[in-house]
Amino acid sequence: MPRIDDYKESFRLAALELKKRDPAALAQSSGAEYSAEKGLVVAFLGAGYRVEIHPETKIGKIDSNEEVALPDQILIAHYLLGAAGRKATGKLITFRQVPDGHFYFDAFQRRARDPFVKFFGDNGALFVKCAEMLGAAPVDNGDYGMEFSVFPHIQVQLLLWAGDEEFPPEATILFDESIHWRLPAEDIAVMSGGLVYRLIGLGRKMLSA
Repeated sequence: MPRIDDYKESFRLAALELKKRDPAALAQSSGAEYSAEKGLVVAFLGAGYRVEIHPETKIGKIDSNEEVALPDQILIAHYLLGAAGRKATGKLITFRQVPDGHFYFDAFQRRARDPFVKFFGDNGALFVKCAEMLGAAPVDNGDYGMEFSVFPHIQVQLLLWAGDEEFPPEATILFDESIHWRLPAEDIAVMSGGLVYRLIGLGRKMLSA
């Protein structure tokens, strides 16, 4: 597990790089919005985040004073830095197919795939309801398949197959091939885990209501 100091250093380095970039150019290449009045605003899992670059880099939700978790701030900064205006290819890949994905595969399974299938494996309908709350749309894949727009140029598919008397539930997570142009493998694992735990949090609230 990364230490808080590692996160702080990662964000510091990203902030230094952001200061070298033009906000309007960042917005154009990443699908974010930029204006003199509102500044740089990027969508992340259906919510808007304002990114202040000068004099100090700050990232916060545009409609809330809630503090943004440092891993999310790093993801947003890295997404902006990695965006290059490239379009999605339409070809779906697994995490193993991401360059260097094999180095982080075990962490990816523990952080994203395993918690997802453990929590939603026997309740696909709950998964769909939670996914819809994050703005996801159904896809024709798996017994329950939903596609999430994590960032403007990053879509992620979570697919769930219901278990039966012979086989346990199964799940997979798919990405457009273009994702490796935008984020490194470690960030993709963090992003996927963050998405899954958001869904689990929503699911727990619904079950306890």
